[in-house]
Amino acid sequence: MIINPSYRSLLIFLLSAAAFPSLHAQELLEINTVQRCIYSGGLMDEELYRFSDSDRVGAWIKELAELGEAAADFEWMQANVENVSAVLDGEKRYLLYSLDFIEKSNRTEVLGALAHEIGHHANAHTFSAERRKTEELEADQFMGYVLSKKGVSKQDIESFLKKIPSSYEPTYAERRAAVFEGFDKAERALQIRSLPFDDDPRLEGLTLPGFPWPPPSCNARFEVPESTFSGCKTLGEVERKLRTALDAKGYAQRSYFSAPNGFALVTQLEQYNAADGSVRNDRTRWLDYPAKDNFAGLLDYLTSFVMPQKGYFRLFVFIVTNQAFGGSAQRVSKDQATAWLSQGFNKLPRPLAAAPFSTGYDVTALVYEFEVPESNRKPVQKCPSPLFDALTHLRKSGLAKGLGF
Repeated sequence: MIINPSYRSLLIFLLSAAAFPSLHAQELLEINTVQRCIYSGGLMDEELYRFSDSDRVGAWIKELAELGEAAADFEWMQANVENVSAVLDGEKRYLLYSLDFIEKSNRTEVLGALAHEIGHHANAHTFSAERRKTEELEADQFMGYVLSKKGVSKQDIESFLKKIPSSYEPTYAERRAAVFEGFDKAERALQIRSLPFDDDPRLEGLTLPGFPWPPPSCNARFEVPESTFSGCKTLGEVERKLRTALDAKGYAQRSYFSAPNGFALVTQLEQYNAADGSVRNDRTRWLDYPAKDNFAGLLDYLTSFVMPQKGYFRLFVFIVTNQAFGGSAQRVSKDQATAWLSQGFNKLPRPLAAAPFSTGYDVTALVYEFEVPESNRKPVQKCPSPLFDALTHLRKSGLAKGLGF
């Protein structure tokens, strides 16, 4: 059959138009998926394809990361995965999701699976075999924290956990405990923020959240001299002396956690001068990203927008306890350390403040440092401290002088 040239052109056009979406609807995804978590613990297809992203799912991911006080510094995309998967490929982090899973699952299942995998990235997990169980439970705790803030009930969460069996190593009981620990932490934070006054009696009825124990590793530490607190009779008097020194040097925001037979006081994250460890007494001190405050001229100002610059951050944790302690294998990310400020109490509860400060108690200062290599790079924790020891930090911040040593 002879086809009219004009009809032939039209036919070719229509066939091309029909084929065009299939050619662009998916693309081969070339990433290394060895270091990963699949929510249900299933297998990953040998060939992965990326499909058009869902704006709705992207909005959920950003919201869940924000509720978890974490940076959404990973790439998310729709792919041919079983449900939701977190992947680490070198320095790049990905969150892969199945739109089919999302459309066929209920709200709690979708939010839970997304939050769990976001929790892996928020905690900078490596998916190594030796830390697999710990990392899974940390991601579950993050999930519980976020679902509580989203208003999901414990009953719905329990149904969800039973429907999709525990993945990897944790048992159902271990997983449930981790999820509800995160859930309860969020509940306490909401209760604390809802109290109108620091001396509201309802504050005494809330359980002081525990500081990670043993404390996360990669900190510089210094045992504060016993003479500093020689006249203190109670834990409250120790706290008052610490608080006075902190207030004098501008550390007005702080958070309180429980520690074995004592407490932990955490300061707000601050930027400091890398040249000597001194406090940055300008508007950049409390910014959580690298910023330059003084410019030599217009060219210097314009250059700051395109040239990377380093930022150095630290926070202090004062541990008051009569128990010996070391460091855990767990590290803490800059986002996690920043979140400590909102996760603890804004004051020491009166029953704990009234507890005796007696023989055997010590006050240990921990310094956690983070370096942002470039303004567009993820912050990294230096281990050990790259620049100064803990005593130098305490001296340069003015806290050592305020505490009398």
